[in-house]
Amino acid sequence: MRKFALVLVVGAWICCGPRARAQEPLLVPGPSSPVKVGQGSGRILLADINRDGHLDLVTQHLLGSNIALLSGDGGGHFAWFDGAPLRLGYQPGAAAIGDVNNDGIPDLGIPSRDAGSEYVHVLLGDGRGGFKPVPGSPFTVSATVKTYKPSLRFLDVNEDRNLDIVAANGRRNTVEILFGDGRGGFSSPSVIALEPGHNNYTFALGDVDGDGHLDLLFEGDDTGVEPGRMRTLRGDGKGGFPGDLGPRSPVPSGFHVKALADVNGDRRPDVVFNSRTELGVWINQGDGRFTPAEGSPWPLGAEAFAVVVADLNRDHHADLVAATVDHTKPFRSRVVLLLGDGHSFTLAPGLPFPVGLGAYNVAVGDVNEDGKPDVATSSFEGDGVTILLGR
Repeated sequence: MRKFALVLVVGAWICCGPRARAQEPLLVPGPSSPVKVGQGSGRILLADINRDGHLDLVTQHLLGSNIALLSGDGGGHFAWFDGAPLRLGYQPGAAAIGDVNNDGIPDLGIPSRDAGSEYVHVLLGDGRGGFKPVPGSPFTVSATVKTYKPSLRFLDVNEDRNLDIVAANGRRNTVEILFGDGRGGFSSPSVIALEPGHNNYTFALGDVDGDGHLDLLFEGDDTGVEPGRMRTLRGDGKGGFPGDLGPRSPVPSGFHVKALADVNGDRRPDVVFNSRTELGVWINQGDGRFTPAEGSPWPLGAEAFAVVVADLNRDHHADLVAATVDHTKPFRSRVVLLLGDGHSFTLAPGLPFPVGLGAYNVAVGDVNEDGKPDVATSSFEGDGVTILLGR
């Protein structure tokens, strides 16, 4: 299956020392930055949607009810595809990309809601930058809860080599799984119950215990009545999560799971999280238990809204890419990069990197094809995507 560079993430402010200030910045603005994509960009994706070998740019626009589609030239420049943007008859939630019909062409999944139900719209790619709904789309996920739109991820949960839809809206104590048939169709949702009694839920899927099956890790934040808890459900490889893997762990106030990825090179996925204005890592012990990484958590100075784990400086250790947004107007945003050494993380030189206002989402990929990962950030308060090139 073709691999797609996709990512989102969150940022931060940290004080840097003399050594960091003396070094050159690891990221610099690209020659085409900011790339005009239209007002109010949210989820940002990098993928080769027209199969020309170059990463293209896809951005979701909630208030504009559209998806921007721009073709990359492999040099860090982007131009609109014919017929773009993709105009929708609904406000799109956080979109995802995956090959749902196994034809080697990236497809789009777009969540939405109306007064009664939450949905996922599945659009098949034509390999030229265009998308059309698959028969049967949209697929109903659940009844509507408040005003929150579901997020979605494409993963093979039941190990049949077909991508499935994993959806949740963060305000309901369930995760819904719609199993894919490999032709673009999806089943009615299978409902996974989470621990009740919380106001907000975040989750991630990964093989926590090393048995080859995806496990479900989630947390519910503090309601003021009881402490938040992080819990892992063991996956059975058939799409079910029948029981606890390890103990339920208390978490600090404001704790949200941002990523589940191997940050220390032991081939076990670790938990990357934010807690208000801090970013932290808990190391997977292999039996469902997690312990804090050395130096964790790290102060950010602003809330992290997404996090990506990637090797930005190419030293074969995982790094943390983040973008923070101030809570007051004009919603100033900055990207922070924490460099990993396999044990802990330190601030990369030249930080913070200022980006467009309201940068709630981030993607990482080599947009100029020089072998160095680059960073792209959205701007909900502006009309451009900031491109930061790796050095």
